[in-house]
Amino acid sequence: MDRRRVALVLLLLFVLCIGVATVVSGSRPGLQQGIAPTVAAFVGYLFALVAAVLLTSPGAEAPDGSRTLGLMVLGAVVVLVLLDLVAADGPNFGAGLVQLIGEVVILVATVRLALGVARASRAR
Repeated sequence: MDRRRVALVLLLLFVLCIGVATVVSGSRPGLQQGIAPTVAAFVGYLFALVAAVLLTSPGAEAPDGSRTLGLMVLGAVVVLVLLDLVAADGPNFGAGLVQLIGEVVILVATVRLALGVARASRAR
């Protein structure tokens, strides 16, 4: 099976997990968040990390620049995990902006990967 297809599925699962974490976090009062949003986010980070490893592993280089996409995802995941571990709870506009930028980077990589996979499957 093509590593890029598996990585694409994993990145889509990341997007789903981050969406679930956001919905669960938004549905609870600020001081009663619990652990569910954090668990959902870290499961998503794990999916994205595995996708980045698949894209950057030897033999994964494809004409569409999969290795570059993998490095983009890996960098964004590292920043997001560090942000979740270091940033204090509560409103923090700077941390929120960095989180948004990291998630947009992963979203752009997912779209570029999806276009590359679609082009490759059409060429077959």
